[in-house]
Amino acid sequence: MEIHQVRYFLAVCDELNFTQAARKCHVTQPSLTRAIQLLEKEFGGFLFHRERSRTRMSELGRVVQPYLRGVWEQSLAAKAQAKAFVSDAPRQLTLAMMCTIAPKLLIQLFSRFRTLRPDIRLDVIDGTAQSIEERLIESQTEVAIYCRPDREPDPRLHYLPLFR
Repeated sequence: MEIHQVRYFLAVCDELNFTQAARKCHVTQPSLTRAIQLLEKEFGGFLFHRERSRTRMSELGRVVQPYLRGVWEQSLAAKAQAKAFVSDAPRQLTLAMMCTIAPKLLIQLFSRFRTLRPDIRLDVIDGTAQSIEERLIESQTEVAIYCRPDREPDPRLHYLPLFR
């Protein structure tokens, strides 16, 4: 079951007309009908009785309607919560780095980053290669610039070479 099928089902429940429900959902009537048919196939029975001039909910449709309405309302609530979280969340990036790695180039990079993304606060933390890698593994920092030529890459981390 897909969320658009739930939305289409509820529109047909409200309108009791496939054409009007399709208009309400901004889709073509054949697309809406196909989605309802797939839902009926998944549920194993008809959700609506289709007659020439009238559409009625079937018993199965009446049984699943409150559950699907709850699914739809929960999906809207989740979307609203996610939107609020993203818009309210402080935008911050924590960067751990070894101060010995190309400081002049990195200062230019940070300056350009601040110009392009003034909405993101950049926190830079200095450390040794070992302490930086530990911070990454423990999710105490999002990104790091460091060098550990003495050991193999840790499989839990994603590496992107900056210099060769």
